[in-house]
Amino acid sequence: MPCGTIRGDALTFGIDNAEASLTTQSISSTNKSDKKEARDNCGIVVAVAYYNETTEITLEGLGTGISTAIGESITLSGSYDEAGTTFVDEITVDLANEEFAKVSVKMTSYSGI
Repeated sequence: MPCGTIRGDALTFGIDNAEASLTTQSISSTNKSDKKEARDNCGIVVAVAYYNETTEITLEGLGTGISTAIGESITLSGSYDEAGTTFVDEITVDLANEEFAKVSVKMTSYSGI
């Protein structure tokens, strides 16, 4: 469901879907790959190869309802389109006496799996 009415330029506003059974507050992703450089006899880079593409994803939300454990695969609902299989790397739960329970989930999506 859209998070409001946007006037003007078509920009993304809000998060369309709740993720991992949490009231999603933010989701971010970083696309990465390994890199290998080939150098000539003077040390100048003459070729470069990028391989092993991954995406690091961080999800922050309210609640404690996430049922996926570390090392298990997870499918996101739509705020981020995964290009491969995504695995949970880390789950952090924050509790405070005057705050809602907060969960942070760090994941890695592997394009080759």
